[in-house]
Amino acid sequence: MDLREEQWQKLKPLLLGSEADPGATGRDNRLFLQAILWIVTTRSKWSALPPEFGRWQNSYVRFMRWNQADIWRQLANQLSDDSELQKILNPIVAFGDEHTRRAKRRLANKNNRIAYHAKLGGKAQPNASSKKRKVR
Repeated sequence: MDLREEQWQKLKPLLLGSEADPGATGRDNRLFLQAILWIVTTRSKWSALPPEFGRWQNSYVRFMRWNQADIWRQLANQLSDDSELQKILNPIVAFGDEHTRRAKRRLANKNNRIAYHAKLGGKAQPNASSKKRKVR
């Protein structure tokens, strides 16, 4: 899914990291947004992000920071009168919400493991899947 020029012109002034903003500047906000759209529409792993979008780690970290700051939802709310941009932004908001739910679930599971092992009188054990098994 590519952004049309008129869609980009509506989004551009609302995005963080422009030249006028204090602090670090996003090298290419449009490319970043295209990378996020690629991830959301393909449902691929971040590491599968094509190199033309830049390093996947940069896109991931930036996406997570924007998600934690609720930037995606704020953008969707600010552009609620534009149904075409809503079709673009709503899946990003949903993807961010899904990622947040998974992260909270992982944290809860980790805390439960720690509490369980503390009751047993030991420290939290590593995941069974992370232990190497001997092959016979």
